[in-house]
Amino acid sequence: MFRTYADACERYGIPYGFYHYSYALNVEEAKQEVAGMLNSIKGYKPTYPIVIDMEDGDGWKEAHGGASNQTYTDICTTFCQTLEENGYYAMIYANLHWFRTILNSPELNSYDKWLAQWASRPTYEKPFGIWQYSSTGRVNGITGDVDMNIAYKDYHELIVSQGLNHYTDSPRVEPEPTPTPTPTPSDVTYKVQKGDSLWTIAQKFYGNGTRYKEIASANSIADPNKIQVGQILKIPNSSSQSSSVTYKVQKGDNLSSIAAKYGMSWKTLYEKNRKTIGSNPNVIYPGQILVIK
Repeated sequence: MFRTYADACERYGIPYGFYHYSYALNVEEAKQEVAGMLNSIKGYKPTYPIVIDMEDGDGWKEAHGGASNQTYTDICTTFCQTLEENGYYAMIYANLHWFRTILNSPELNSYDKWLAQWASRPTYEKPFGIWQYSSTGRVNGITGDVDMNIAYKDYHELIVSQGLNHYTDSPRVEPEPTPTPTPTPSDVTYKVQKGDSLWTIAQKFYGNGTRYKEIASANSIADPNKIQVGQILKIPNSSSQSSSVTYKVQKGDNLSSIAAKYGMSWKTLYEKNRKTIGSNPNVIYPGQILVIK
């Protein structure tokens, strides 16, 4: 069913990624596995990451002698590096136990994590891009249990905007036209939030994600793909943003979290958007357009 599902996702425009459960116990086996996966996904343009699942859900690894923590780390590194060398967005999937006790090396910090922790809230200490919070979800059209997940990054936007996963041959959707910029005399600063990229920050302030290079240059950022949560960025020529700054509500947003991104109170944000939100400031919906300025 592998190709049936992948072909259907592409045909109907459903964002998807690829996932590989690894049985490798050494680096050479990891090289064979990733080569096989690259061959399998050739020709597809997924807009979610390519993932290695490194755990032992069926006990096979333990029954065959297992490996050291360093070897498991090397297997993940081999897999992810090979994916990146071939133009893909790599990610590591594991449960909380594996991430805490086995895959806890700083060598893996540069790769996004997909945390499987079926609980009311995640408790993993390090950053992760996706949280799998349940294995007993229900989805219309699917019989039986379904794993449920929350993505904290807009992977579709990141992958498409950066031309990863061999998406460079596909037409990009350009940002909607914005009003003529209104100059102001000074720059502003912005505190990086979880899930941000320079592209999305540029989109917020300029209405055009392609201007991320200006922010990178102003902050001496050598690799535009690497920014840290909490980092304070100078937004150069913020006067060149559109006269009206808006924000599109994402899943998981609330007024407080949105207001914090722009250094304002939730009450101020609510008053600006009372007609859009309605009488209850605690209820907003993905896709709503809120006026920031």
